Amino acid sequence: MIQKKIVRDDLLYHMVHGLCRVNQVTKESQSGREVLSYSLVPKMPTRMKVRFVISAVDMEASGFHSPVSPKKANEILEYLKAGNSTAVAEEDQTWNLAKTIFSSSHDSPEIKDTKKRQILERSAKGLVGELAFALKMTMKETATKVQKSLGDASKISPMVLSALAHAGED
Repeated sequence: MIQKKIVRDDLLYHMVHGLCRVNQVTKESQSGREVLSYSLVPKMPTRMKVRFVISAVDMEASGFHSPVSPKKANEILEYLKAGNSTAVAEEDQTWNLAKTIFSSSHDSPEIKDTKKRQILERSAKGLVGELAFALKMTMKETATKVQKSLGDASKISPMVLSALAHAGED
């Protein structure tokens, strides 16, 4: 969920690109009207010097959102333990990642559909990354915490265990 007013140096999270800082806020003309645009720079520098420029009207659809708070991060971990929560009704991107992991955690041992496996991998990486930032933990510690929240490893789908292990490597 995007906060109402985004300003320079705010932090936004994306499940693929990770944590990004708002480097610049500008006004641009689009279809004859002034629209705010945000220049976002990943906090983890890459060789390609990636920068995203996104207009305010496209921000929600872009996948960038305000990172969850430590309180929300702990609510997500509680959801992963029990599988039910009134907070899940929020329907934001982070909760959707948690729901994907939870629903896959007790699926058949092997997900044969490549697209479903990719969605699971991205969900694990995105959720672990965002929770790691919110809880001020390493990726590995957070992946372990998510796995423990899901319960006994012998009852969790091997694909989920694998996705969490890969998410904890970064």
